[in-house]
Amino acid sequence: MEFSKSIQHLIRRHEPLAPYTWLQIGGPASFFAEPNSLDELSLLLADAHRLSLPVRLLGGGSNILCREAGVDGLVLNLATAELSKIEIREQRLIARAGAQLNHVISAAVGAGLAGVEHLAGIPGTIGGGVVSNAGVTNDDLGSRVDRVTVIDRDGTLTPVERQQLQFGFRRSNLEDRVIVEVELMLDSMDAVELTRRMQTNWIVKRKSQPQSGTRTVQAFIEPDGASLAELLRQAAVEGLADGEVSLSAHHPGYLCVAGQATSDQVLALIDQV
Repeated sequence: MEFSKSIQHLIRRHEPLAPYTWLQIGGPASFFAEPNSLDELSLLLADAHRLSLPVRLLGGGSNILCREAGVDGLVLNLATAELSKIEIREQRLIARAGAQLNHVISAAVGAGLAGVEHLAGIPGTIGGGVVSNAGVTNDDLGSRVDRVTVIDRDGTLTPVERQQLQFGFRRSNLEDRVIVEVELMLDSMDAVELTRRMQTNWIVKRKSQPQSGTRTVQAFIEPDGASLAELLRQAAVEGLADGEVSLSAHHPGYLCVAGQATSDQVLALIDQV
């Protein structure tokens, strides 16, 4: 199984995935690559299509559970500088998919652009944030997305305009697409006031999450018409533990792992909850 000669130097075989995830769990990827440009990414996808290899995108690794058996196919990490660029043109912010969401928020706030500061503290990349429509109780990222550029499996770049996009609660119609660039339409506002808002939102968000350094995954989302925290209390599962995997007693919906916890243990506790 041969990739094109010009990108063979990018391919890493049997790359351990655990170090790329917050849970630090998981086996190797059959093939792993970190493209440095859109051209390299396009060629990687075209080769994977030609070789009938499934493709997985790795974002910030903040909500990823990888099995110890690893991942067949090609895993792509878009964290390189070229694929993480952020650009501002008047009220439009353009970010490549690998940009950290918090870097995007800081860039917008620093330029006096409002509309995403309430998302401060949410981990991951802008690409992953758009696919999952990251948000808080009363607002989400999708409401600010004006255009998305995707690369099709054959390596072709395709713009997806606002009218073609569909966003729901923690979901979108982009789940099977490879996003490479996101354009946000934002509002002009005083940068000092925006900075204050961002800092306040970040503090509030951090209080709702387990302490920094904890190996966690947000395993559950708010169900329609109900409170996740209240449901967990009614089910008397707060703090439920199975070996080195436990449900946080103070932060509803978060699973915490320690030691040599495995993916099977994490899945077993999720099923129990």
